[in-house]
Amino acid sequence: MAERDPEVLSQEEAARLWERAAQLQAEAAGRIEAPEVTDAAMASPGYALAHVRSAALEAGIASEFVEAALADLRVKRTLPTVENSNSLARRFLKNPPDTLTARRVIEATPQEVLSAMEAVFPIEPFRLTATDRQGDPLDRGVLVFDIQGLNALIPQGFALEAKESGLRQVFVSLRPIEGSTPSCEMTVHSPVTSHNLGMALGVIAAMLTGGAGFGVGVGLGVAIGIAPLLPVVAIGGVLVGGGLGVKGYRAVYRWSMRRGRKALEGLVGAVAVRAQGVWGS
Repeated sequence: MAERDPEVLSQEEAARLWERAAQLQAEAAGRIEAPEVTDAAMASPGYALAHVRSAALEAGIASEFVEAALADLRVKRTLPTVENSNSLARRFLKNPPDTLTARRVIEATPQEVLSAMEAVFPIEPFRLTATDRQGDPLDRGVLVFDIQGLNALIPQGFALEAKESGLRQVFVSLRPIEGSTPSCEMTVHSPVTSHNLGMALGVIAAMLTGGAGFGVGVGLGVAIGIAPLLPVVAIGGVLVGGGLGVKGYRAVYRWSMRRGRKALEGLVGAVAVRAQGVWGS
């Protein structure tokens, strides 16, 4: 895995970092609108990390949110290119997330959190295997884990939730937080790989419900004796049935994304419990 200069950001990365930091700050403050970076900052000829931080501070974005967004960006640099999934699939599924994320501040040192990960990740119900690392794992570096058991006939535990959500790998980053109490922020990302498959299954669902709608339309037309209008009623049944099938499948797909995010939150929670000195699974 090639490592890029962590002190230099592209124009796109700088804009994405500002946007994410502003979003995190708005969420923390319970606001709907996030602060914006000025056009002058966006037009800066250089994108050294120091310049990016300065521009964010000038826009009123606190440094803690800049650092959190920077941790996200460093993880995204290592993610597989799933963001280039079929744009048609994304439109069909109503723009689902490309990556599921869970984040938590844990009252423990990064070393204690890392030790907890070493104890929790390899065992049931998670069964994660480390496959790569980039940077310092105790300070914003990225650890990559494969999810075991996805190809089992009947996946169990974390693998079942991951397979239902189209997750195959987990990317973890730890960010130390200065303060009177030792703590660090643990962020877990997992790319979603199921959008194209989701579209295919959604089309099948639409075809099946459309066929059922056609049958209902024909039956209804025959029952009320409007034979001349049978084609219109049948086509209407196909459109209504197909539409209901697509809408229903989109709801199921959104539910699977929520299920995957909850599984990631459970993984982070298990690590937090272990790192803070409480036994649990």
